[in-house]
Amino acid sequence: MAFWDRNKNSNELRVIKTARDKDSINKAAKNGYRPLIKKIEPSDKIRSKYSVIQNKKTGEIEIIGDYRMGFTMDKESLFETVIDWTYYYPHTFNSPFAAYLIPKDIKIGERVFIEDLIEDYIGASWNQGDTYRLESCEAVWNGTDLEIQYDPRTNRSDFIG
Repeated sequence: MAFWDRNKNSNELRVIKTARDKDSINKAAKNGYRPLIKKIEPSDKIRSKYSVIQNKKTGEIEIIGDYRMGFTMDKESLFETVIDWTYYYPHTFNSPFAAYLIPKDIKIGERVFIEDLIEDYIGASWNQGDTYRLESCEAVWNGTDLEIQYDPRTNRSDFIG
């Protein structure tokens, strides 16, 4: 869980696990779980930034993720910018789909805790433009799907600095 993720299982709810590949999903199905399959669809709202600078003499590089870490780039500088500030989606997944592992005895209306969200929700933002995905959240089982109980007022942190 990320340091900003205030979304702990403080209500001691039943935990729903996530399987992120075919073998894990099939193993869970053989062990009595109902895999609830979801496509992984990266959100363009989740993003991190970087810049790459290079030492003119040694060729070594530095990767910067904070605007405050910028180096002075003048004629006297030892460094030059080789990649200017760039935003990117910072997560990779081995499979384009995943599954929530639903227990056989789950009841309609049962509130649960999803330990590893498949969907992208913003868990934190930084005033420098970076936004981070929420890792876990409560949900309610409606009989066919999990209704994620995301509320940006309680599930999201905003950082300044």
